Amino acid sequence: MDRILPGRTASHSMSSPARPALPKNYALIYEIVKASGIGRHLTSGEVYAKALKRRPGIGLATVYRGLERLRALGLVSEVYAQGAGAATYEPAGPRHAHFRCSRCGAIEDVDYAIPARTLSALAARHRFEIDAERVTFEGRCAACSTPKL
Repeated sequence: MDRILPGRTASHSMSSPARPALPKNYALIYEIVKASGIGRHLTSGEVYAKALKRRPGIGLATVYRGLERLRALGLVSEVYAQGAGAATYEPAGPRHAHFRCSRCGAIEDVDYAIPARTLSALAARHRFEIDAERVTFEGRCAACSTPKL
């Protein structure tokens, strides 16, 4: 996790040659999502609640704009599974798919990615430039599949 060093602002610690400096509110939002870890999916409401504890007065609209900006920069991934009700966010990481429980709505990461060669072939065949890959499997999680006695 990026730590803010004494005497440095959030935007200084969040910048690098590959990553532009972020406004302090966006840096906080990124820190919250990143601290959740890969595999933990936070809604914008959860990010807002955590941000409000650390920076009273931050607005919900600021959180929405921050999440969108971080997604556009490739720092966080937006996960939207049909039927989930709300998009969730996770730190950007290795390519993977998601499993969504159709009964309880839980979302879990799945160690799976469409092979790059397959994506290239699909893009060429359909004359598309692929910007994002989102694969979500639906079914029931172990807790919802287990018969209740």
